[in-house]
Amino acid sequence: MNCTSARATFPALLDHRTTATEHLEARTHLASCPDCQREFAELSRTLTALDTMPAPTPSPRLRQNFYAMLEEEKNSAASVRVAAERDRRVRRISLWGWVLSPLAAAALVALGFHVGQRQAPPAAAPAPSSEVAAMRNELKELRQLVGISILQQQRGPVSSRLQEVLAAAKSDQPTEKTLTDLVNALAFDPSVNVRLRALEALFPHAENKLVSDGVLTALPREQDPLVLVELIDFLAASGNRDAAPELEKMTQNEAIDRSVRDAARRALAQL
Repeated sequence: MNCTSARATFPALLDHRTTATEHLEARTHLASCPDCQREFAELSRTLTALDTMPAPTPSPRLRQNFYAMLEEEKNSAASVRVAAERDRRVRRISLWGWVLSPLAAAALVALGFHVGQRQAPPAAAPAPSSEVAAMRNELKELRQLVGISILQQQRGPVSSRLQEVLAAAKSDQPTEKTLTDLVNALAFDPSVNVRLRALEALFPHAENKLVSDGVLTALPREQDPLVLVELIDFLAASGNRDAAPELEKMTQNEAIDRSVRDAARRALAQL
C-alpha cells in the first residue's frame, strides 16, 4: 500500500468505532512510514482541538427565527393547495362569467327600461360635500388595500418575496418608495418570516416619520406574537408616543399572549 491509499483511511482509523482488525494493511504501512506518521499525528491533534472547543452561545434571535421558519414550512404545503384550489375556482367563475355576462347585461338593460317607463325615480337629496369627500377617501383607501392584497398574492412564493425584502435592506440610503415597499410588506405580507425581515430592515430608519407611522399602523392588525413583540420594541426604540393608547389597550387585553402584554408594559415605561 502506498502513502496516498493509506492516508485515505486516516479518518476511519481515527474513528473510535473502527475495530483493531479493520484496515490492517493501512496500519502496517503507517507503522513503517515516518511521513504518514507525521500526517496522522497532525490530523489527530486537529481533531482533538476541535473536540475541546467550547460550544458557541446561540443568538437571542435564534429561537424566534427558528419558530418563524418552522411555521413557514408547516404552512407552505397548505398554502400551495389553497392557492391551487383558488385558481381552479377563479377559472370556473371566469368561464361562467364570460358565458353569462352578455345575457345578464341584456336582461338588466331590458328590466331597467321597463321599470323606468312605469315609474320615475324620486329626486335624491344631494349629499353634503363633507360626506362626499369622506366617502371618496374611504373608497380610495379600500382600493389601495385591495390592490396591495392582490399584489401580494401575485408576487410569487415566500422565497422570492423574502429576497426582495433583503435586497431593499441592503440600501444605505433607501428611497421613499423602498421604505414604503418595506412598510407594505410588514403590514400585508402573509409570511411571518417576510414580515420579520421587513421590520429588521426598517430598524435603521426608525426616526423616519413615514416608517414610524407605518409600523404603528401595522401594530393593531398583527396577530403573530413574535412579530407583535418586535413591533412594540421598534415603537419604543423610535420614541413614538402616538403608540401609547394602542399599547395601553394591549396591556389590558387578556386574550393576547403574555409576552406581548409584558412587551407593551415595558414600552409604555420607556415612552
